[in-house]
Amino acid sequence: MARLPNVNIDKEKYAKSNKYIKDRERATPVYESQEFIPPATLTEAELEVWNWLVGIFRETVNCRVSDADVHLMELYCRAKVATDEADAELKKDPRAYVIIPLGVDKNGKLKTTAKPNPNIKKRADNAALAIRLFDQLGLSPIARARAGLKSANAKSELDIFKELMERTDD
Repeated sequence: MARLPNVNIDKEKYAKSNKYIKDRERATPVYESQEFIPPATLTEAELEVWNWLVGIFRETVNCRVSDADVHLMELYCRAKVATDEADAELKKDPRAYVIIPLGVDKNGKLKTTAKPNPNIKKRADNAALAIRLFDQLGLSPIARARAGLKSANAKSELDIFKELMERTDD
């Protein structure tokens, strides 16, 4: 027999007051100075992705990414470029299996085998890694929602929703 849900919820335990929200906002680190110096090991294509990524962070007032996250940014650039390279190769040769020559048998006949196209796996693996790193850097919609409204779209100084929550009807 199924148990009935408990509908007597202790509202004080679960309520998030304005004080709680303000304290959380104050406790969230804001990185004012961000250098984001690109690592010397980046290729030209990876450097393009780096500049795009830094541009995204520069437009965010309350950026929660600091110079300590440079390694994550570097990995994201590499994963994104590898995904793009595999995608370009798949546009040239979209076959799921490729024919690999193995050599010649004793009768002089060419021996071949079919193997899965390595670009399919390369694209899938690097795209999954890029999505994970994008999420960890706080750039996916879900990551921005988790971080709160202030960092989700923090381009302007005016926060209408915060003012609405703090208003008094006196």
